[in-house]
Amino acid sequence: MVRKGRRLAELVAIGLVALAAGTLGTMLGLGGGVILVPVLTLVFRLDLETAVAASAIAVVANSLSGSGVYLRARLTNVRLALLLLVPTIFGALAGGLLVVSLPEAVTKSLFALLLFYVAYVMARRRAPVIAASSVEIRLPPDPLGLAGRYQDTSVNQIVDYVPHGLRVGIPVSSLGGVASGMFGIGGGPITVPLLTLVMGVPVKAAASTSSFMVGLTASASALIYYTHGSVNPRVSVAAVFGIVVGARLGARLSSRIHPARLTQVFVVVLLLLAVSMGLQGFGVL
Repeated sequence: MVRKGRRLAELVAIGLVALAAGTLGTMLGLGGGVILVPVLTLVFRLDLETAVAASAIAVVANSLSGSGVYLRARLTNVRLALLLLVPTIFGALAGGLLVVSLPEAVTKSLFALLLFYVAYVMARRRAPVIAASSVEIRLPPDPLGLAGRYQDTSVNQIVDYVPHGLRVGIPVSSLGGVASGMFGIGGGPITVPLLTLVMGVPVKAAASTSSFMVGLTASASALIYYTHGSVNPRVSVAAVFGIVVGARLGARLSSRIHPARLTQVFVVVLLLLAVSMGLQGFGVL
């Protein structure tokens, strides 16, 4: 009875952590896995493959749950997402095959580097300057019909944009797929900075487009983890339950909270997780 009680308490704790990760992940378009995986390994002492597999499955649920809200708000650029999904999914398959063959210490060290990278990019990211709706904005050419428009309720303005830099964006998006396959994070930490910094997509549109993409990307790598026997059903169910609730909460809160404040908290959390994961990868923790 004592063991069962401890296991139940642990699953509830995993669910609560997943809820927090899903809320933050959906608000930033990162899928939640970038927080969930290090916490599962550092706090709950799960092996990395089990944590990555649970995260990949939870990220799929996160995307399905949160994307519906974004689609109804017309924040998601579906055409752009479908264009980038082709290289991203191929990258996810390659990353999934790679991670099951690497030593865990190497994978943890690589994950720590990824967390430092994400923290750096998020810290440097600047919110786009949005002109008043009465001012005419000259947009770049749009030969592929990828232009987007949405209502930003936080500033009560219409935002128009045209993605550019496709020659860089399309091949680089495959790196997001590799990251998804290796770490079960859905590729959001690569995709969101790529969309905002390289392709000129506003932060909220980038987050919602990434959230739409990460579910399909993570499902490709989740299949590899399942066939490799890395899926723990109880841990995965707890993670999925928390992520789904958190995703819906995060999608609803994203339009009400200023991105700059959220980013500051997120960067601090990522740095702490990166240091801890790196120390564990080198056998210090």
